[in-house]
Amino acid sequence: MTTAYELRRHKFTVNVDICFMENKIIKFILLAVVLSVFGISAALTQPVSAGLRHPYIRVAILKNTRKVVFSMRGRYSIIDPESKEVLYQGRSLRKTFIEVNPRGLKIGDNIHPIKKVRLLPSKDALIAIDKKLLCYKGAVDIILTKKKSLLVVNILHLERYVKGVLYHEVSHRWPLEALKAQAVAARTYASYQMEVNTKRDYDVTSDVFSQVYGGKSAERHRTNLAVDRTRGEVMMYNKEILPAYYHSNCGGHTEDAHALWNHPPMLPLTGKSCPYSQDAPNSQWKKNFQSSKIQKKFNDKGKTIGLIQSIDIIERTNSGRAKELRIADRAGNEIFLTAKKFRELLGPNALKSNLYHIKMKGYYFDVYGRGWGHGVGMSQWGAYHMSLKRFGYKEILLFYYPSVSFEKYR
Repeated sequence: MTTAYELRRHKFTVNVDICFMENKIIKFILLAVVLSVFGISAALTQPVSAGLRHPYIRVAILKNTRKVVFSMRGRYSIIDPESKEVLYQGRSLRKTFIEVNPRGLKIGDNIHPIKKVRLLPSKDALIAIDKKLLCYKGAVDIILTKKKSLLVVNILHLERYVKGVLYHEVSHRWPLEALKAQAVAARTYASYQMEVNTKRDYDVTSDVFSQVYGGKSAERHRTNLAVDRTRGEVMMYNKEILPAYYHSNCGGHTEDAHALWNHPPMLPLTGKSCPYSQDAPNSQWKKNFQSSKIQKKFNDKGKTIGLIQSIDIIERTNSGRAKELRIADRAGNEIFLTAKKFRELLGPNALKSNLYHIKMKGYYFDVYGRGWGHGVGMSQWGAYHMSLKRFGYKEILLFYYPSVSFEKYR
């Protein structure tokens, strides 16, 4: 016979199905569950970004919000990770919320004078963050920031994270060797970010500014297979983890990382000719822009300029990409800015890459370009076409990242 038992702690209610709470056998089972949960907690309360030696990654899945609605399917605990105090625990948790409060964090009806809580599921439980409409494995930290907003961070094993990335980065119907190349590149990029972001609250974000991550909801059989068959493999250069950048399509030539970011020159990230991307989607494109709309974007950012008369590329990188621009209005005023900033202003989906030339046509201008993305490292469509030509995943990676070695994290 099963009854509904309401577990109440500080007026916080969860529904737990049990039989005969006084029964010693059931008490023993519940104790075992709690111990198993604390086993997970012990692993996650250690430093989570120790590179190759500790493969737990912290993914920022939600920023700058004042309220987080969530639920948990399966046994769970909610703990204060600083004191290790268990605030709530149960068998499953229906939709509830955490929000900012002047005295700390409000969980349901209760206020706690703390700045962080950890949602800690048992091994097979899932956490659903309703605002994202996605389910996540691993733990979730909800952190009160200095700006009095909430930061939501998913903490999980690196392999599980990569499984949540691949489907959003490439098609799960691509040849397996291309998927394996993407798995190693994504794992390597994540490992690098884990090493350089130890002093931050998270290692990567879940969007295009890091790698697109969709949690458990994004896993597919073939992408998971690619992750499993390359488990633990990362690329190294000069005995250090490689910042393995990649992009959609290089337009026929990859870019030198040093031309875009503050990286010392290194052979694996030097631009090179790529014949495998030339006939792929977005290998060539054209985009029309109204000068008045671009003028407004500048003015909204505090860069005062009149109606645009001309946009000139005054410097290019070795790969042919725009590096520096001069924008003049009809009154003769000029603005100088990098092509990187100009692309950010217009939007990375509107101005697909910096490999382009511009034609002014009165009150609008046309941009004729090639490729999609920053162009550094592996071209995903190039990897796809290499896999069709029977290249293995390591051959693909060595083409785009020459002189790397392949190792497994410890």
